[in-house]
Amino acid sequence: MSIVVVEALVMVVLAVMFTAVWLRSREPGTWLLAIGFAVASGWYFLSGLAPNTGADIDTLTERVSAAAVGVAILLRAIGVALYLGWPSGWMRRFVLLCCLPALASIAWLAVGGVLSHRSYHVAGLLPYLGVALLAFERARQEPGNAHGLLGIALLTLPLLPFALAAAGVDSGDLRYYTGVAVIAFGMLVLTVSLLRRHRALAREIERRTEAEAQLRDANQRLEARVAERTAHLHELVAGLESFNRGVSHDLRGPLGGMAQLARTAVDAMARGDATLANRALPLIAEQCDASVKMVNAMLELARVGDAPAQRVPVQLARVVESAIDEVRLAQPAARAANVRCSAMPGVLLADPVLLRTALVNLIGNAVKFSSDADEPCVEVNTTVDGHDVVVCVKDNGCGFPAELAPRLFEPFFRAPGARQQGHGLGLSVARRAVEAMGGRIWAEPRAGRGAELCFRLGDVLSDTSMPAPA
Repeated sequence: MSIVVVEALVMVVLAVMFTAVWLRSREPGTWLLAIGFAVASGWYFLSGLAPNTGADIDTLTERVSAAAVGVAILLRAIGVALYLGWPSGWMRRFVLLCCLPALASIAWLAVGGVLSHRSYHVAGLLPYLGVALLAFERARQEPGNAHGLLGIALLTLPLLPFALAAAGVDSGDLRYYTGVAVIAFGMLVLTVSLLRRHRALAREIERRTEAEAQLRDANQRLEARVAERTAHLHELVAGLESFNRGVSHDLRGPLGGMAQLARTAVDAMARGDATLANRALPLIAEQCDASVKMVNAMLELARVGDAPAQRVPVQLARVVESAIDEVRLAQPAARAANVRCSAMPGVLLADPVLLRTALVNLIGNAVKFSSDADEPCVEVNTTVDGHDVVVCVKDNGCGFPAELAPRLFEPFFRAPGARQQGHGLGLSVARRAVEAMGGRIWAEPRAGRGAELCFRLGDVLSDTSMPAPA
C-alpha cells in the first residue's frame, strides 16, 4: 500500500470524525471540514491519474484535479473560520479577500482557462493566511483555547510547499509531505475542539456549582426569613392575646362595678330610698368616664400610624410647649410638677401630629409617675447627633427595674406594685407614633432616681437647622 493511499485513508477517517462531531454537538464549521477532508481523500486516491506534465494546468484532467484541491482548501479554510466564529468588520473583509483569488481560479479553470501551477498554488493557499490571522485574533480574545497553535498550523500549510521546493524536493513528491501536513492540521483541529469542549464543560460545571451555592444561600436566607416571619407572627398572636386579656380585664372592672351600682340603685328606688340611689349615680358616672377614657386610649393606639408619616418643617420647641400645656390641662398633678426643657434645635423635618402624640404620652407618663415625689420634676432634653435628634423625657418618680425596660411599651403593661392609675396604653401609643416616623424608642432606668424615656428620629435636621457650634 502506497503512502498516498495511506494518507487518503487517514483523511477518510478525519472526514468521518468531523462528521461525528457535527452530528453529536453541531460544532460550527465541522461539516465543511468533513466535506473538505472527504474531497481531499478522493483527490489523493486518484492523484496518480493526473500527474503534472508541465508548468501549466491546461488539460481537462489537470483542471478537474486542481479544482478538487482548491475546493478542499476552501472548504477547510471556511470551516475553520466558522469554527472559530465567523468574523465581522475588517476581519471578515480580509478573510473574504483572501478567499477571492481561490474562487476566481477555480471558476477560471471551470470555464476552460489555463493557469500556471505556481500561480494556482499561491491563489489556492491564500485562504489559509486569512483564517490564520483570524485564529491569532481569537487567541488574543479567548486565551487558553489553543487557537494560537491553530493559527501557526494554518500559516504552515501555505508556506510548506514553497519551503520544500526551495529545499530541492521534487514537485512530484510534494503531495506526500503536504498530505502529512494536512492530516496533522486535521488532527490539531480535532484536538483543539476537544480542548475547547473540555474548557466549556469546566465552565459549565463551575457555573452550575456557583448556581447551586447561590441556590443554597437563597434557601438559607428564605428559611431564615420564614423563621423570622413565623416568630413575628407568633409575637403578633401573643400580643393580640395579651391585648385581648388586657381589654377584657380593664373593661370587666368598670362594667362590673357599674352593673352592681345600677342594681343597688334599682333596689334602692324600689324601696323608696332615693338617697342611696343618688349616691350610686355619681359612682356609675365615674366608672363610665373611666371606661370611655380607656376606649379612647385604645382608639388612639389603633389610629396612630395608620396614615403615612409626613416630613414637613416643624418647630420642636413649639410642639414640646403644646404637649406640656395639654398634659397640664388633662392631669391635675402636672400643675404641681416642675417641667423643664433644654435648648432645642430650630426646625425638624417630621410629622407634627405624630411628634406631638409621642411627646404628650411620654410627658404625661413622667408627670404621673413623679407625682408622689416630694418635688415632682420632669425634664425634656434634646441631643443633636449629626442629622439625627434624640429627645429624652426624664422624671424623678419611682422608676422601674431594669429587666422590665423591654416590656414598658407593650399594651396594657403596668409595672408590678405601681400605685398610679392608668390603662398601660400611653407608652404603646408613643412607641407607635415614633416608629411611624421611622424612629426608635427605648427606656433607661435610673437606679431609684426615676426613669428616662428616649426616642431618636433619624435624618430630620437640615444643615441650616442645626445649631451653631459654641
